[in-house]
Amino acid sequence: MKKFRYLALSAVAALLSLSSCSEDPLDVFGQEHYVHFTRESERSYNFSFATIEGDEYTLEIPVTLIGRSLEEDITYNVEVVKTGEVATTASDGVFTVTSENVFHKGAFEDVLSVQLHNMPELSEERTVVLRITDKGVAKAGPEEYQTALIKVSNTLSKPDWWSGDVTKIFLGEYSDIKYQEFIKATGMIDLTDLSTAKVRTYTIAFVYYLRDLDVKGQTAYEKDGITKVLDTVPYNKNL
Repeated sequence: MKKFRYLALSAVAALLSLSSCSEDPLDVFGQEHYVHFTRESERSYNFSFATIEGDEYTLEIPVTLIGRSLEEDITYNVEVVKTGEVATTASDGVFTVTSENVFHKGAFEDVLSVQLHNMPELSEERTVVLRITDKGVAKAGPEEYQTALIKVSNTLSKPDWWSGDVTKIFLGEYSDIKYQEFIKATGMIDLTDLSTAKVRTYTIAFVYYLRDLDVKGQTAYEKDGITKVLDTVPYNKNL
């Protein structure tokens, strides 16, 4: 869905601190390769089947490589965390993920594909917790990036990214109807990690979409049936 460009800060710091001892900082790894999730472990991925049509969805979770450029594909291992303080609460029927996964040659960024399946239990939010282990050819990277937390449901709720400037400057206060119309207008479910310029671009597309509905006599209203969704979008006043 989007490119992820950041190495774990701890790994970068290690490279910089050791670079003075070697002509090539990557010498510290030798032939070893490490894979970690690009997003920090405490930051979740949120998905609801209420945002799409259908009962199947492939969530692509970005992963990053530390080490020399790959001359051939290598494998890394992922396990489902089922015990502990932060553990999977979804049944096995909600998700499908392979334990052995491929990181492709020549790349420093790749994705782990997780298939999500709509189930009755998702009327309440469930979690899927995945962890990269040392069992594959590539070892697990920095500890704070080894785990991915997925929150999945089939109901709508305010996503974590809908806060701060997204609320004050761009989209305004959250509502289920506004979120549904935003997805129809932009195709975007998640604005996490997007630049301000990107958020502005999607907001403008949303405003034009709502204005077009007005022109067609198909105005989108909030739940009260009186308030136009367009009138609740702050950025509308800037266009």
